[in-house]
Amino acid sequence: MSVILFPVSGFSQQYDDYPEVPGTGIAYATTADFTPGPGTVLTNADNALGVPDDGAVPLGDGGILILGFEPYEISGDGTDATDFSVIEQGEVEKFSTFVSTDETNWVQLYPAYIKTNSAGSTYGFDVDAISGETNHYKYVKLVDTSNTPGPNYAGADIVGAVITSGSYVGGGDIVDTDSRNGIVYNLERDKTSGAVDVKRIKKDGSVEHIMFSNDDSLEPIALSVQGNFDCDDEKDINVLAKRKSDGVPLNIIKDQQGNDIKTIDNSVTN
Repeated sequence: MSVILFPVSGFSQQYDDYPEVPGTGIAYATTADFTPGPGTVLTNADNALGVPDDGAVPLGDGGILILGFEPYEISGDGTDATDFSVIEQGEVEKFSTFVSTDETNWVQLYPAYIKTNSAGSTYGFDVDAISGETNHYKYVKLVDTSNTPGPNYAGADIVGAVITSGSYVGGGDIVDTDSRNGIVYNLERDKTSGAVDVKRIKKDGSVEHIMFSNDDSLEPIALSVQGNFDCDDEKDINVLAKRKSDGVPLNIIKDQQGNDIKTIDNSVTN
């Protein structure tokens, strides 16, 4: 997976070869409830979880995919900028998009941004366009409306969803802490989902969360904000964590904006 930042109308971000997402991704889908339609061989939606890559979920004719983003939710920024995006792989096949706070009451949204290339399409959505008292949403529902039956990969092929304006709503146990230039960094593990993040507390008291996992696949061990790995004169965030699937310790290194720099697999370097 490659991520590229573009200085176009502010920031945009590209995942693999798909059209860029307007804004910088801060969270990705962590849960999926999938009701496949006829004409798809896939019965689970794992390919739509996490950072978008070259995997996709064919919805099937009329299939329904509901994505959740715990410990984040989509929140409007009070402007007409897009707050989340959905990436589709391959040719354009129609689907409808809805948001909800409770998975019961759904509001349909229409794209405020569409960009297409040979790899697929990116659709950006602005929740501030929804009239009402709330602009915070925990779930996105995608319903295939393409009417394109087929034997194996019918319907829209969903790569994933990216939140670019959101709120952290989890609560975490602090595992380690560090500080740099007046900023406090707390390594946290979410009590509910097990997601691992670094909480940045600035001098003015404002808080940002940089995600290192969106599920309980990692056991956080230690944190360091002392090294500069990409030679940009800014100290990077180095999290030591154990991968639960095989017990291998990893050094996961991100910059101050949360962009991946490198991951060191310590089973290889022994």
